[in-house]
Amino acid sequence: MKAQDFRALVEQLGDLSQVQRDALVEALTAKGSGEEVVAMIETRFAAAPSCGHCGEVDFKPWGSASDLKRYMCKACGRTFNALTGTPLAGLRLREKWLDYARSLVDGVSLRKAAARTGIRLDTSFRWRHRFLATARDKKASAVTGIVEADETFILKSAKGSRKLVGRAPRKRGGKAKKPGLSTDEHDAILIVRDRHGETTDAILFDLSGETIGSHLKPVVAKDAVLVTDGNRAYEAFAAATDIVQIALVASAGERTIGCYHIQNVNAYQSRFKGWMARFKGVASKYLPSYLGWRRMIERDGDALTPRHCLAGAMGQRALLH
Repeated sequence: MKAQDFRALVEQLGDLSQVQRDALVEALTAKGSGEEVVAMIETRFAAAPSCGHCGEVDFKPWGSASDLKRYMCKACGRTFNALTGTPLAGLRLREKWLDYARSLVDGVSLRKAAARTGIRLDTSFRWRHRFLATARDKKASAVTGIVEADETFILKSAKGSRKLVGRAPRKRGGKAKKPGLSTDEHDAILIVRDRHGETTDAILFDLSGETIGSHLKPVVAKDAVLVTDGNRAYEAFAAATDIVQIALVASAGERTIGCYHIQNVNAYQSRFKGWMARFKGVASKYLPSYLGWRRMIERDGDALTPRHCLAGAMGQRALLH
């Protein structure tokens, strides 16, 4: 680049938003070096140091291994490092972690993530589910105000399974054999979302009022207004909990009643399904990870950077017994 072009580029930096500035810093400094990742790991540990095995805070230095400091817990007598008890414990090639986190920010396929990062496809698969372990379980603990709830359906998939039970293999993009939507051939996903964007979801094993209610009860605030379609399961839940419900019956032409509608949750479902299409089929057993991944993207928006993603992937340290 010529000097005058560079000066012109520098002069434009003042017009960048804070999010754009953060992204620029990310691009200039986050080349995925092992040293940078180690610094992130150690800094995160220093903020809340504890034994990854028993949770005690009384420990002493115990050398180092693989560039990470090790410690000896005085309570349980075991050694640990800053990653012990986290989803990323035991993963190698730390110099590639930030590059891989970028693939999660961009929402690319396993093969593309592997090619970008310079790792094997099976490593890409293993890393994806380790990196998403925290996001998978991070859901809204409460939804308040006007709360919209609705189910959406995705054809069940045994992708990657060596043996199928109960049916012959389908061709990619196959269809259900039975008409209509049911949990026999579809994964039913309950999406619950309030007007603040707080979102939770659950995979339903059946569509009974008892099952749907069991997922709604812990998260829907007592003073919320629950807006749903005409599914009687929601009516039963509302009656049992004294929560106000607005039911919109599509067959009666009811799309909105004043400010009450389910367009917010339906739009979320549409974005989720459109985004999922790029993966060309996801095995049902991994669907919770993809639901968590989408919640992370929706929740963090432009603030989701590789550093942010990697920090989130480290998660809370689970005690190992």
